[in-house]
Amino acid sequence: MENFELEDAVKEVMDGILPKKSRKIYEAQYDTFVKWCCQRKLENVNEDVLLVFFAEKSKTLSSSTLWAHYSMLKTMLNVKRNIDVSKFYKLSAFLKRKSEGYKPKKAKVLTLDQIDKFLLEAPDKDFLMINARMQYENI
Repeated sequence: MENFELEDAVKEVMDGILPKKSRKIYEAQYDTFVKWCCQRKLENVNEDVLLVFFAEKSKTLSSSTLWAHYSMLKTMLNVKRNIDVSKFYKLSAFLKRKSEGYKPKKAKVLTLDQIDKFLLEAPDKDFLMINARMQYENI
């Protein structure tokens, strides 16, 4: 196998590692990190760099969002730069510390009685039209 064929085969395998549906989100998260590093003239990625990056993010993001960004960045750094972030114990300790006391917001859920009431009492002329239009636009 020629060297360029091997590189293409490796790229194809590596591309399959990222989830297809959320690939753009993963890449955007990685791009954000790369731009952040460039602004600070940081060339090497290590635990301290990631610690400062996530410390800055923690000022505006919830702990669940930090963990989601960590997960995406961990995958991208492994794929793009062969860096295993899972061994950065100070970083994971920092994220765990930020999670202490975090209470996720619970989504409101309709009861079966509320759904039945809506289906029986909501004016069809308003809600059926909206539903039909939404279905038509999604085709």
